Amino acid sequence: MNCGQRFGVGPDSIYPLLGGLQPGLMVDAGAAIGMKTREMLKYSPASRVVAYEPFPGNLAYLNQYAAGEPRVTVRPAALADRHGREQLNVAQVVDFAKATHGFRLPGFSALGELGGIKRGAVSVTVDVVRLDEEIDEPVRFLKIDVQGSERRVLEGAAGIVARHGIDLAYVEFGGSLRVLRLLEAQGFVLFDSLFLAWPTRRYWRNWFRREATEMPRWNGLTRMRTTMGGRAARVWPPAPFRRFWLYAAWLMLNRIFRTGLSTDLICVHRSVLERFFDLAEAAATANGQHRET
Repeated sequence: MNCGQRFGVGPDSIYPLLGGLQPGLMVDAGAAIGMKTREMLKYSPASRVVAYEPFPGNLAYLNQYAAGEPRVTVRPAALADRHGREQLNVAQVVDFAKATHGFRLPGFSALGELGGIKRGAVSVTVDVVRLDEEIDEPVRFLKIDVQGSERRVLEGAAGIVARHGIDLAYVEFGGSLRVLRLLEAQGFVLFDSLFLAWPTRRYWRNWFRREATEMPRWNGLTRMRTTMGGRAARVWPPAPFRRFWLYAAWLMLNRIFRTGLSTDLICVHRSVLERFFDLAEAAATANGQHRET
């Protein structure tokens, strides 16, 4: 695991780098209402995007956007490691009448997990598909934000990696060692990016509080609200380990005993690694930062 901080890589700052890559097909797995699809096309206007989104509450907004955007194809399905039908559990949906933060879009949700029916969640049956049976050409950029099903998406894309290649992937990561090893086996070099942290009851400072608000006092803590209204912060925690199994264990132990924590992995295929270094260093220099040697 490599530290993306040395390139000045913060939340979503991967998107401006897309303009330096060869245009072509991009894939948005977990597209929601298409915000990241818009970012892809903003910086790589000669590209096109296939946006996968299974939740009906989001599809209404995504389809509305795509209707006026010929570069976008919407697939109302979840990417996974098989074709079939599964339950999608959505823990929280925006109620416009009560919304005081995030997106004022009734029916929208940024939360959705594949699996059996879960108590308290909105549960819908959705199509699941394998990416390597959907697409038969090189993928320039793959964004994966699927709330815990990252490994299944990657396993379902193995055929594309083998036949055509995926240049760059941006993968939400919550500590799975299997995801790290799978990405490495598929030929990617991995960098973490600015972490998202959120308070939990498991942290001792929150044990006797009415609401969990406290997080470890890491450097660079920037308080914020998530799109669903939860308290959160952006931070670079001092990760003491870079070997995969130690890194994954450190992240998972923090999630269990201290605070919710995740990062987005910037996964650069070795075939475009030098090009990525050039783009990232140029971006860091422009932002007043410099790559470590």
